[in-house]
Amino acid sequence: MQKILIVEDDKWISQSLKLYLENSDFEVFLHYTWWDAIEEVNKVEPDLLILDINLPGKDGITIAKEIRIDSDLPIVMLTARSSELDRITWLEIWADDYIAKPFSPRELLARINTILRRSKNEQKDDGILTFNNIKIDVSKKIAYLDNKEISLTSNEFDILKKIIEEDGKIVKRETLMTEVIWYDQYIYDRTIDTHIKNLRKKVEDKDIILTVRWEWYRLNK
Repeated sequence: MQKILIVEDDKWISQSLKLYLENSDFEVFLHYTWWDAIEEVNKVEPDLLILDINLPGKDGITIAKEIRIDSDLPIVMLTARSSELDRITWLEIWADDYIAKPFSPRELLARINTILRRSKNEQKDDGILTFNNIKIDVSKKIAYLDNKEISLTSNEFDILKKIIEEDGKIVKRETLMTEVIWYDQYIYDRTIDTHIKNLRKKVEDKDIILTVRWEWYRLNK
């Protein structure tokens, strides 16, 4: 049984969500305060973390960054903020996905299953990919720049892996959204743009991934 850790200070939301996920065959661990979060991640070793952005004392952004120092645990952020700027920010601060309150538990469950399914498929991959000074260890899901580990989110890793695998061939935005990060709202969504921008920054090369007519991407070879 897969394990989900919820850190949410709204007891009505957290208890309702816990019950819904347990009825969907997950083992659920629930905490209301930020100081339990990092300790519980290490103790419980969950398959996915649901993290509220507006926790008292320390916000979810800070917690997500601290977890990302040594873990690629999938993180879904819960937030009451819904502007486009905020949506981009969640992706830039290491979250794999976000969902704005109020939300449908059914929609959240669908996103959770998508992330976990993708993570399971990735565990079947093996081998090493290289391009210039970048190396990707597929089995360990770690990327290196000049032999130093790069801190990438799960989505960023998958996108970089796909583009390097294609070896200069054009990759459609739709392909990245629906087949790589398993997110089908690609028509009006700028998620991929944000991930590409983050990747260029993290690999310290703004020209490594070329954008073609705003709908396709390819490795700059």
